[in-house]
Amino acid sequence: MTNITNFPDFLTLGLVFTSLNDFQTFLTGLGITIVVVVVLYILCFYVLRFWLRQLSTDLPLVTLNVSRFPVVAIALAVGIKISLGTLPSENQFPVLQRVLSAFIVVIGTYWFAKIITEVLIYFLKDYAEKSEAMWDDVVVPILATTLPVIIYLVGGLLALQSLGIDLTGLWVAFGGATFVLGFALKDILANFFSGLVLLIDTPFRFGDVISLPNGSIAVIKNIGLRVTNLYLIDTHSEMYIPNGALEGQQIVNLSRPTSHYYYTVSIPLQTDVDPTRAIKIMENVVLAHPDTLGDIDKKLEMLDRFYGFSGTGVREDQKRENGRQRLLAEKQVNLKLRKIEQEFELLSEKISHLEKGGLDFSEISTIRGDYLEICEQMGLEMHTERLWGKRKRSWLEEAQGNAIDDSLLGLIRHWYLAWEKDPDLMKEDRIILPKEWEQKMDLLKIKMNKLFKIMTEPSGQETRLDDYVENMRLWLSESFKSSRNEWQDPKVWADKDSVVKFYVDDIKLEHCERGNRIKSEVRREMIWHLRQAYLYK
Repeated sequence: MTNITNFPDFLTLGLVFTSLNDFQTFLTGLGITIVVVVVLYILCFYVLRFWLRQLSTDLPLVTLNVSRFPVVAIALAVGIKISLGTLPSENQFPVLQRVLSAFIVVIGTYWFAKIITEVLIYFLKDYAEKSEAMWDDVVVPILATTLPVIIYLVGGLLALQSLGIDLTGLWVAFGGATFVLGFALKDILANFFSGLVLLIDTPFRFGDVISLPNGSIAVIKNIGLRVTNLYLIDTHSEMYIPNGALEGQQIVNLSRPTSHYYYTVSIPLQTDVDPTRAIKIMENVVLAHPDTLGDIDKKLEMLDRFYGFSGTGVREDQKRENGRQRLLAEKQVNLKLRKIEQEFELLSEKISHLEKGGLDFSEISTIRGDYLEICEQMGLEMHTERLWGKRKRSWLEEAQGNAIDDSLLGLIRHWYLAWEKDPDLMKEDRIILPKEWEQKMDLLKIKMNKLFKIMTEPSGQETRLDDYVENMRLWLSESFKSSRNEWQDPKVWADKDSVVKFYVDDIKLEHCERGNRIKSEVRREMIWHLRQAYLYK
């Protein structure tokens, strides 16, 4: 049997207890800590893990995996500190307490840095890719590089302070150095924060075509830490503008809200011409060009009568046939869009009528059924999985097989595939077109899923369902694709010199030279037809 006189042997382990009761108290507290840690580990990393695996997003599960070691280590250290705190004040081992505090700070710093890099940064990048934000190209890499360094630096200083080291002088020196460095680099920092503002406010996106104050047309190539890289279309050169200077300029974004652009052509006419006849010919010529905007039925009607007569014939025939197929495909897209917009409008009116007396379960179920019919028109179908008990999770996914062919998503793909065969497009355009439209369709799926969740569980938002539906309809027509805009029809004003204005379908194509080519072709075709009618000066 161990004698109490042998107790001083614990000195070899660095522990000194004045009585056996103190030692037993410490062991009891340590035992409780171990039990709590084991229970916490089982609950968090087995029970909670099983539940989190049922969720649609993996971010909570990644957070749990990152937290496995830090949670256990911090819980053990805190338990030991608490156990030591139960001892008499003279036996609480202040040095060991400070070491444990520093250990907790170090592990906590490591934990926080891992959550930032593997959870927050991943979320921001994923969010940026599914939205119109541009964080994934510049802001996310900056945060991924700088935040861990800052976290580890601050955590290291706090750990040293936890060990009892006086860092007052170091903090003062650090603050002074920061002030001096900030003053010396004020211009660079101003450009850096201006770049962040440009990225977060998103007045531009990479690839947007802008008009500079001096009249130059440029493409946004990259927004960097200090400068923005622009490609000047007219001179085929690159220009670099400090972010602070760019933010302070008045710049016109030609790609917003759409990539359609207004072009003007001036045509001299004879003094004695009939203006009505001249206007009609010029309108028909503009409508006949496959790459201008206007009523699709009229464009199809004029395509064979007014397009391609001023050229050699072979290339024009190919362009005419491709234009016909593309216009027919776009017509089907517009018809489907118009039908969906009308169904959204009817659904909004229906919800507005039902919500006056409050929505009960049957009314919510009816509204969701109508919404799912709209989703079916878009090419989305509901999927459901059982989580546990009676709880289920439902979401929308793109339909597969023949169900997608006659839907909005299927028709859009058929349209841009026909567009890719345009003989005027470059190799890079055949990558840009599907990428741009697939991104738009991914954003459409996200927005429809968000609205579906609200439709399924309004939870106090019943009186706002009609507003959400109307906002979705407006987004479709204004930001996704318009089914018909009469203001985009060509306009002609005829006097001594007629002025013709028309929209080009996408100025970003053909290395941003598409508009100039179409403008030249439309002018040449107008002159040819006006000469045939003896109207050209």
